[in-house]
Formats: sequence, C-alpha cells, structure tokens
Amino acid sequence: MNNSLKGLLLILFVLTLFTQCKNNSNVDLQFSLGKISPKDPFKNEMVESDFFEIDANEDQVVEGRKGTKIVCPKGCFVNAKGEIVSGNIKVELAEALAIEDILLSNLTSTSNGKLLETDGMIYLNATANGEPLAINKNIPVHIEIPTEKRRPNMMVYKGTRDENGNMNWVDPKPLDAFLTCVDINSLNFLPDGFRMEVQDGLPYKGYKTATNNLVDSLYYSLTPETTIPTAPAQELINEAFYNKHAKVEKGKYTDESFQIKKAEKQVEIVSDSTPTNCGIDPLYIKVIRSEKYQNTLIATREFEARLRVIFKTCNTKVLDLYIKNLDKNLYEIDAMAAALLKGTEFENTFNDFAKQKLTKVKDADKYAKLLKKHFDKQLNKVKAELEQTKEKYAKALEEKSEEAKTLTKDYQDLLFKRESFRMESYGCDWTDVGWVNIDNGIIPKQNGWRELQVKVDNGNDFDRVYTYVIYTTIKSLYRLNAKSKTEHYVGNEEDKMMIMPINAGAVIIAIGYKNDQPSIAIQEFTTGDPSMTVHLNPSTKAEVKAAIKKYGDLKKENDIATDLVYMDKFYKEEQRIKQLAEEAIFMQNLRKRAFPCCNNMIDGELLFKTNCTSCHAIDVKLVGPALNGITKRRSYEWLYQFTKNNEKLRSIGDVQAIQVYEENGKGAMNVFENLSREEINAIYQFIESQTKL
Repeated sequence: MNNSLKGLLLILFVLTLFTQCKNNSNVDLQFSLGKISPKDPFKNEMVESDFFEIDANEDQVVEGRKGTKIVCPKGCFVNAKGEIVSGNIKVELAEALAIEDILLSNLTSTSNGKLLETDGMIYLNATANGEPLAINKNIPVHIEIPTEKRRPNMMVYKGTRDENGNMNWVDPKPLDAFLTCVDINSLNFLPDGFRMEVQDGLPYKGYKTATNNLVDSLYYSLTPETTIPTAPAQELINEAFYNKHAKVEKGKYTDESFQIKKAEKQVEIVSDSTPTNCGIDPLYIKVIRSEKYQNTLIATREFEARLRVIFKTCNTKVLDLYIKNLDKNLYEIDAMAAALLKGTEFENTFNDFAKQKLTKVKDADKYAKLLKKHFDKQLNKVKAELEQTKEKYAKALEEKSEEAKTLTKDYQDLLFKRESFRMESYGCDWTDVGWVNIDNGIIPKQNGWRELQVKVDNGNDFDRVYTYVIYTTIKSLYRLNAKSKTEHYVGNEEDKMMIMPINAGAVIIAIGYKNDQPSIAIQEFTTGDPSMTVHLNPSTKAEVKAAIKKYGDLKKENDIATDLVYMDKFYKEEQRIKQLAEEAIFMQNLRKRAFPCCNNMIDGELLFKTNCTSCHAIDVKLVGPALNGITKRRSYEWLYQFTKNNEKLRSIGDVQAIQVYEENGKGAMNVFENLSREEINAIYQFIESQTKL
C-alpha cells in the first residue's frame, strides 16, 4: 500500500446486474453478470479493470494498481451449486477512487435518490472456466481500499447499475465493530525498502532470489556490530632476502619479512557504535510475527499500517505499547503512542490514527492474558539463539583464520629452504638469515646482481598469473613478484634486481588461470637480459605438469608444481576473504535500511577497507602512494573527481591527475563510479581521522 496513505477505507462492493440462487449451504448467492451493460452510454469512459489469476487452493492477496487489496482466503469462492471452487480463478478488479474516475464512469453516489458521501468505489468479480462465481458467505473475502484519512460512521453499500448507466447504492451495512485478523504471514513487517535492498545485493551465499525465508532471516540477524573482513596480501609472500623491510629477530626472519607489503589483519570485528535506541530491534518483530499473535491486533492490516510509521519513529517504546496492550482498543493505544511521541513529527500521525476510533479484535482480552508473559520470555529466547549463532560463526571464522596462518607458516619454511639452497649454490658460507654479502674477494665471480622484469602481455585476460625463473645451472627456482597481472619482477619493487648466475642458462615459466583452466608461456634465455615479454597460450593441467617436469630434477622447495599448490590455496583463501568483505558491505546496507535513524554517518572505515586497502595504506606506499595527509594536499572536490574516475580527469588535461599518474609508474587507479559523493567523502574523512601530522 502507498506509504502516504494513512488508513483503511470503507468497503464498497459494486455487484451490477446480479442474479440470485439458493442452495443448502449458502443462501442468496449473488453472481455478477458484468461490470456494465453493452448499451451503457458510459462504457467507453468506465474505469478500467485489472485481471488476476489466483489459486483457490491457497490463501491469496490481490492488490490493485491504486492500492486496493482483496484478501481471498482458501474456500471463499463458490459456484452456482454452492460448492467451494478449487483450481485457478480469474479475479476482476476496477478501482474508482479518484473523483474524476467516479464522474467519468457515472458512479453517482446516491441511494434511492438520496445523496451519499463517498470515499471510493470498486467493482469486484470472479469466474472459473468462464462461469461466474459467488462469495462464500461462511468464508468472506476481506477488502481494503486506501484513503488519505479514514472517516467515522462510514457504511458499506451494494451497487446496482441499469442499462442506461444509472447507479443506485442499496443495502447499507455498518463496518465491522471488531478489527479483522488476516493471515499474519501475509503482512509486511519489514522496514521500507528492506526486501528490495536484499534483492539488489544478491547473489548472497548461493541465493539468487530474495525468498521470504532469506529476507526474514537476514533481518532477524541484524545487530549493531559490524564485521569488516580485509584481505591479507598472501599472494605477495616471497623470499625475505630481497625485501627492503626484512628483519631478523632471534636468528630468524620475522613473518613480515616474507611479504612485499605489510598485510592487513585477516578479519576485524569493529563496532559501529550504533546506539541501541536508534531503531526497532528486529528480534521484537521476529517474536510478534508468529502464530501466537495470529488472533490479536498484531495480525491486522491496521497494525501493519501503524508499524510502517513505528519503523520511522525508531522508537522501540512505541512498539512496546501495541505489544503490551493487546486487550485495549486500538484507538486507545494510538492515543498512548501520540502522547509518547509528543513534540515529534509523528505526534499528529498517531493522533489521526486515534481519531479513526478503531476498536479491538474479538476475544482480545483472552489472547492478551495468554500473551502477557510470552513476549519477554520469547524475546530472551531468540536473543540467546542469535548470540549462539554469532558465536558459532565467529568460531568458524577463527578456525579458517588459523588454517590460513598455518598455511602461511608452512610456505615461509619452504621459501627459507629455497633461499638457503640458492645461497649455498653460490658457494658462500651462509648460516645466518638476513642480508648476506656473497662477495668472494679476488676469486672470479660467477654470479652477481642483475635486473629482470617480465611482461605477460595478455595477463589481464586471466584471473591470476604466476611467473617463475629457473636458473638451470644451479637448479634454483625463484617466483617473481607481481605489480599487476602483466608486470612481474625479481627482488623488490624499487630495485627489481637479484643475485643470479652471470651469462648462464635460465628459463621463464609463466602460468595463468582463467576459471581454473591453465595457460602457459615458456621462454629460455641467458641471464643478463633485463626484460622480456611472454604470451600465455591455452594448455591443460596435464600439459603444464609435463612442461614443468622437463626442467630438471629439482628439490621440493624448487619445484614449480609444489609452489603452485600453495598459490592455489592462497588464491582460494583470498577469494574467501573477498567474499566476506562483499558480505560485510551487503549487511551494512541492510543495516542502514533496518535502522534508518542510525545512519547519520556513512561508515568511511568500512568503505576504505573494502575498496582501497588492496592498493593503499595510510602511512606506507603499497601499489599506490601512502594517503597520509592527502586531504591537506588536495581538495575534497578534486579527490571526489579523481576517485570517481581518474582516467576521465586525465583525459581533460588535469595537471594534478597526470602528475599522480606519472609519479606512480603510470599505473592507473581503478575507477569507482559505483560510489556516491557521500561515500567517497566518508572515505577521505576516515583517512583524515587517521592522518599523522
């Protein structure tokens, strides 16, 4: 229903030119013969009908384009024999809610010549296999028509229309004194836009469609705590000898010595400081949206309309009033809510609700007594269940984190053996880790520092690319570092040099994977060439294995196949962390929908960790420059334009953008067209908060 509409309108059946029949189970069944007569002078101006196919074997809700809802319980339609109809039914609905529709269709609001005050009219008809149906008087349909403001003392009329298009409204009946319950599962108990936010964020954990179970479970799982996973730079783990920041402590390389850049923590749990009173607790909704509350005011369209507003108040105490006073008239609770919200923008809304003078559900007192203690007991139960689920999830994350740490440690041991083997092969007495001088004095040198860079010209066509050099004379393996999938180098990013045999045979082997299918490039060369270009060609796993095997009987630490096993595990771990980061953003967006009053600040830290940390750090240079003090050197407007699309900024000749590009090896930063101005500003506000002067 349109959110601007504040209440439910009277019910008006327009059953024109009806016939009657009698049977044992339903007396005076009424069947419509059509909306208008073929001779009706207003037939071309008559308000249009919408048609719906529904399954009579299930409870169904039909919603018209203008907001009218027809709740059709199972068994509500019968045929001419009075028998309940099963199978498919066609429902026709025409809505004349605006004054222009009423006038053009000549739906004059008179009863036996007396003028009536109308608040809207509808036409309803149902057929099965072309045969007209009637409504089962023992299982009636429930009709709701939207209105800006519900008026007191309204009645429901039945309409007849003759061949000349004259309307007569007869047989007035008062609206029900009690609130009418509907299937509680048919009600929308979610904040505005939440379901759409779920759908927009899919796929999620294998779900591609926002099913009711998925949407509900996601909503009920939300808490003020935010999980922010960040991807460690495991793919950059390499030999420590050439890393600028390599350190030796207690005779061993530190863990950070094996990485080109300092890795982020694998998973951080960061509180977003969301106050508990800034939104409706989803667990409240989980408790009341249950069969226990099926026969209470909670299971009414009237409460659904109020809940839409309660979400906007972000005040759980308002919801408490309706939950804890099920035995009171609805208008009494409305008045209590207005008093609680006195002085706020919502006070008048609940006063208007109270003026509708809606009463209570039949037998409300009985159900209220039964549910007096149920709510608090059930709320504590679901809170405990959620806490157990969170603990189980955190434990699973920790276990995966420990597995990754063990994998990293095992690979570091292999790298150290690889480094040791090469140094020993150079003929030096090498017993300590750290920087080593392998100068042999006056003995002619057969090895020395040489530059080596490899470009994989089609590297960007692959998910991941690894490049190795084998020095065949000493049967030594080295995995090159990667600035990107196309640029690979030995040593470190500043020097791109390593100690290697001089003028000796060597081979470059590059392997790329696309959807786990390998491609390979092999190029033999003589050491001394500072750079070369290779091209990856399609292959198979068996062919790659055979190609690698050709290059010598190498020890395990120098075996490319062994190294690739580790690379595969690191890649899977990286993908797992990436997925966790995407899920964290997804849940953050859902949280914004669930707690609209908690969204005064966009989480710049979360956005920074998710979008920026693969290339940038605050205080050290990674792939891109350090960002410490960036907001002092550049304006927020320039930073927004550059982050949004730095390529566009360079294309129009922006001097600063071109300078940044040149200073960083002509490496273009990703574009972030998906981020809003507010989100980009939040990122730089976070960076500014971390800036060290």
